[in-house]
Amino acid sequence: MSIMEFWSHSDWVIKVLLLVLGVVLVMVFEKLYHYFLNYKSMQQLQNMNTLNELDTMDESFIKETLLEIKNFSGSSEALFNSFVGVKLDLYEHYMMRYVTIIGVVAILSPMLGLIGTFIGVWHVFEGVGNIGLNDPAVIAKGIKEVIIDTMAGLVVAVIAMIFYKTFEFIGAKSVTKFEEKLYKLLRGQDA
Repeated sequence: MSIMEFWSHSDWVIKVLLLVLGVVLVMVFEKLYHYFLNYKSMQQLQNMNTLNELDTMDESFIKETLLEIKNFSGSSEALFNSFVGVKLDLYEHYMMRYVTIIGVVAILSPMLGLIGTFIGVWHVFEGVGNIGLNDPAVIAKGIKEVIIDTMAGLVVAVIAMIFYKTFEFIGAKSVTKFEEKLYKLLRGQDA
């Protein structure tokens, strides 16, 4: 069976789940690309001892954040600390972009598969009601729909959950490392 045949014979639940999986995979590739760039920036950051060495870094979100912190012209230490806290929150938001959406897909996909399951069971009962129990093909078609919809929902959910938890871990670890390095640079310690 070709992909086009599978698409044309699938119900709307399968089509929605496949489209959602495609969107999740696009987000995954985007996150992987940004995590790779972030990893390179963090490697450069680890070799820095002061914020005056920012010119040696490649352009990145980390460099922009550090430049904004370095060039802050507030009048009080409390204002500066608040500014640093906001910048750390923005960095965390940057690292977690799309992660929540992937998590929502992981949660909702089995529910969408369950809707397909109910529709398949409804078709089974509808076929039995119209034709009776004389034609097992009607029952088999409905059971097939039930199994495929349930399985598709679970497959999409498992894939999305794996990426969700992985990205959540990577994002949290990166934020912690960045925060630690930033405070060391701000205190002027050898980082």
